Amino acid sequence: MFRKSVAALAAGALFTLAACGGPTGGTTTAEDGVKMGLGVTAEEIRVGLLTDYSGPIAEAATSGSLGSEVLFSKINDEGGICGRKIVVDKQDTKYDPQVTTQVYRAVSRKVVMLTQIIGTASIVAVKDSIARDSMPTITASLNTTTLREKDIYVPLPVFEIELANGVVWAAQQAGASADHPLKLALVTSADAYGEVYADATVSAATQTPGVEVVANPTFTATDTDFTAQVAALKKSGADVVMLGVTPAQVAGLVGQSAQLGYTPTWISTSGSWNSALAEPLAGLLDTFYVSGGYGTLDDDVHGIRELKDAMATYAPEATLHNFNVGGWLTGTATVAALTKACENKDLTREGVSEAMRDLEVDYQGITPPVNLGNGGTIVSYFSRINTVGPGGVLTPVTDFMATDAAKAWGQAQGL
Repeated sequence: MFRKSVAALAAGALFTLAACGGPTGGTTTAEDGVKMGLGVTAEEIRVGLLTDYSGPIAEAATSGSLGSEVLFSKINDEGGICGRKIVVDKQDTKYDPQVTTQVYRAVSRKVVMLTQIIGTASIVAVKDSIARDSMPTITASLNTTTLREKDIYVPLPVFEIELANGVVWAAQQAGASADHPLKLALVTSADAYGEVYADATVSAATQTPGVEVVANPTFTATDTDFTAQVAALKKSGADVVMLGVTPAQVAGLVGQSAQLGYTPTWISTSGSWNSALAEPLAGLLDTFYVSGGYGTLDDDVHGIRELKDAMATYAPEATLHNFNVGGWLTGTATVAALTKACENKDLTREGVSEAMRDLEVDYQGITPPVNLGNGGTIVSYFSRINTVGPGGVLTPVTDFMATDAAKAWGQAQGL
């Protein structure tokens, strides 16, 4: 009878814990007055990081995640947030939507938010779950498709804006006019995402005097031979080719173009370039430019200096990549959101979501400050043009600019 009473008391205690909260459900209030929910204890704030550690973009994605991780290590050594350490629950999506669905399930009851998720197709696969779980999410997939999803924030300029600004810059460099037109082509994926990149590029070209779009060959994710695309580009006579691609396609397109004697000016998004491409494309990058929405490792600004110091301290054997910068920035947005939630004494998912709304994020000179708005708007129209320097490091050739053509496209999208 005594054992039965103990069992009953234990069952009652478990029920009370489940109802009141803690890391497995519900909410509790810590001794410091901070309301806690899933993923948060008096010692830890657990965040999810879903990226490609072993799939087709693993090198770039791993570099991006490392940028976030070294920032969190730095913050933890400085005392954490609300005296709590940021703990990263890393999951390998393999850049595959089905795998992303599986790993999301694995972390969804363990974390307060997602600090990074990569791959638009992967995001689409779990967007309904993110909305159902009210999961505050920051993504490294910088495109407008993601902006339209509930609880998902894109904290940097999107690729479409980088492309639109790149078109305007190319026209200015060429002195394009009705009498001296600039022939422009673009390469995009043969899917809904590629259609949006093409739409932004064509829109900017239409609004820029003297620019004529002459070709838009597409590719699929499984393509490894780009002979047909390069032949179409060469036949079109395009002077400039805009690249709405991933790093996986850049080497094939640029390399095979050189083999066919076709050497246009290439302008890619920040998501298309990986410094690891510098070696296989050595000698072929004199006319390759990157329109990037954030700064580079060569910048002498406070944010980059802090990133380099953190990399040297917490990942001394890692090779620096510009995707480290992207990860550092998504991590910066995460830290800003958690810090605001801490100030509001609410580290539940609802509290973090509330903190993210209209959140001002200062990127310490790496890119102009942004306001996250409601998560459904383009946070910045700024990008700048970079050339590829030694070792694949990007070097700016312009200041940050926000063109009227880019703004007009975004406004037409209701973003």
